[in-house]
Amino acid sequence: MPKAANMAFPARWVRLRVAVVSVLLACAAIVPARAEIGAYLLFDMNTGKVLAQHRASTPWYPASLTKLMTAYVTFKAVDSGALKMTSPVTISPQAHQQPPSRMGFALGTKITVETALRIILTKSANDVSVALAEAVGGTQGQFVERMNKAAADLGMTSSSFDNPHGLPNAKQLTTARDMAVLMRALGEEFAHYSEYFAMGGVELAGKTLRNHNKLIRRFRGADGMKTGFICASGFNLAASATRGDVRLGAVVLGGLTSQERDERTAELLAKGFEAVEKPGRIALDDFGDLDGTLEYAAVGGEPEELGTVEDLPAASEPVVDIRSQVCGARRPATRYANGVVTTREEMAAQREELLAARALRKARDEGKAAILSAARTVPAPPADPPAAPVPPENGPARALADADLRPDAWQSASLIVFPAAHPARDPSAPRPRSDLAPEDWVPSPKLPPANPFEIADLRRPLPPEPVLRPLSYLQPVVLKESVKIAIGGTDPARPDPQSGTVVGGGRAPIPDAKPLTTPSLTFEPTPQDVTEYAAEIRSTVAQPQ
Repeated sequence: MPKAANMAFPARWVRLRVAVVSVLLACAAIVPARAEIGAYLLFDMNTGKVLAQHRASTPWYPASLTKLMTAYVTFKAVDSGALKMTSPVTISPQAHQQPPSRMGFALGTKITVETALRIILTKSANDVSVALAEAVGGTQGQFVERMNKAAADLGMTSSSFDNPHGLPNAKQLTTARDMAVLMRALGEEFAHYSEYFAMGGVELAGKTLRNHNKLIRRFRGADGMKTGFICASGFNLAASATRGDVRLGAVVLGGLTSQERDERTAELLAKGFEAVEKPGRIALDDFGDLDGTLEYAAVGGEPEELGTVEDLPAASEPVVDIRSQVCGARRPATRYANGVVTTREEMAAQREELLAARALRKARDEGKAAILSAARTVPAPPADPPAAPVPPENGPARALADADLRPDAWQSASLIVFPAAHPARDPSAPRPRSDLAPEDWVPSPKLPPANPFEIADLRRPLPPEPVLRPLSYLQPVVLKESVKIAIGGTDPARPDPQSGTVVGGGRAPIPDAKPLTTPSLTFEPTPQDVTEYAAEIRSTVAQPQ
């Protein structure tokens, strides 16, 4: 063989091995692992009593939960008289280039503080958040200083803020405990603004933007507050609900999907209200048991004494980053990937089906194991049946041959039933064998022995196990009325605030998508508006910093 051919063969073989390994790795990645939410906290909004918690003091990226603090600082400014709900909020160049989620208003568009609040608490628009921060604080940096001061005053010991919207930022940290502190402060200090958190959505120019918080529409008594998502944090939700005189709050951080986040939050609130009526320990269904049978974790037993939200310790560990899970090549599946059931009876029925299927599989496996462990014997071949007499083709045989033709030892065929056995075929006689055959050699039977699994009916394929679906704590959708908002309508008595610099230095982030160009949502400035706005920018630049 030529030398070139000798060297080509190993190379092809190596390439083949690499290809095979790649395929195997890809196939292994097709089956995703299940996962759970990262942290949660359930508490009484009025008293601060903690009803259940898991890693409530673990540092987390808040994502758009940040806008709860943006709203808090804005409410504080309005109540102090520094500005009004009708004061102007202008879409500045810095606000206009924020990445989604965004409204995409044209540069220079003016809205009111009230409209801005309604947009960021439902649509969670980042461009409006920056514009509102500039309107309240004068610059984005000054507004962030107010956010951090408010957090310190409230006792949010593990929180820091570096922007007003929650987009990725290493300095933007919080915990479930601190978010609960902020939720309670919003409920106590600004109860007169509670309807801002309970809106079904906003309607602008005939287009309805639904509230990102689906619990508003799918959980009885839900009345706020805010969702959040970035890759590093996963899906977050701070929610409150009121039934009778009881108002509960729940914070869920690190969901892998929005459905997992919503379902777990609804479960916490539902079990919280149940525990208020009949005190008991609260646990999430099969929480942490990724291979469990999705059993219902009833509220019962001796309730845990967990103190109040303020009693929970400050963070003492590194911030959690789950970017590789949430936004990796293949997101792990959650318990809700196969759907849900709506009643506990449905959950119990499917568990019974699963246990019956597993019992059947176990019995079959035990039967196979017993057969395989038993002594193996080869059954004796069946005896050949006696040959039936074959009738002649042309009528009955003659009874007797001519006397002259009969041999001396001739007998009538009717008197011979079976021929005499050949001496060599006598079953009791030793079997002939070759000199080359082993001593324990026996001839193969004419028919193979029957499969013992077939005899015991163990080869029939089993039906597939039923798919387990978890219990859903969300109710059918009930649409909430949206609040109509409009562009313009600002208070002309207050000067327009100016845009500040990018917090943390560096260039402003580049948006991932082009701004929204829907004509009904785009402000078309007149030449006079452009001239006035340019003059404002020039005067700002000319002022000493």
